[in-house]
Amino acid sequence: MKHLFLITAFVTMWSAVPVSANSRLKIDTVPSVYAPINSPTNREPVSLSSFHFEVEPETGRARVVVEYTYPDQMTYGPDDDAGGPASTVVQLPGLRYDSGVHAVVYDSNGAKTVCATVDDRSGLFGHHSKAKNTGACTVSVVAADHTEDNGWNLHRFRALDTYLEIR
Repeated sequence: MKHLFLITAFVTMWSAVPVSANSRLKIDTVPSVYAPINSPTNREPVSLSSFHFEVEPETGRARVVVEYTYPDQMTYGPDDDAGGPASTVVQLPGLRYDSGVHAVVYDSNGAKTVCATVDDRSGLFGHHSKAKNTGACTVSVVAADHTEDNGWNLHRFRALDTYLEIR
């Protein structure tokens, strides 16, 4: 009986939590393979390396920076003039820096999620802000088939769709 009560209470609480329709936001589509400049015939699979948030305290703006990598980046890295797959840097509607609580906040339909806490630091190179992810907002990639119509024919390709997920 006690277990039934706990399950009922959990289901009731879970259903009362508002679920945002924007809990998964597509932020970019990037190539799924990368060809290092010094080895143009070699195609390396691209994967998510890391992500972080950046803030501009003066304007209250925040953005997501996503870094990608490929298996032999350590080998080609110093000799690859392109520097690897291009990063994604994007400002999203609803993502902002809240200077009152020193946090990167995602606001959607009145529901606020703290994506990162922000520390103000001063050092040898001046004043800067450092955002630390809370885990409430994550970035993921999904391999997907895409089709582009160039006006004459269709071009099919595989790419990585990058998402910001709000928990």
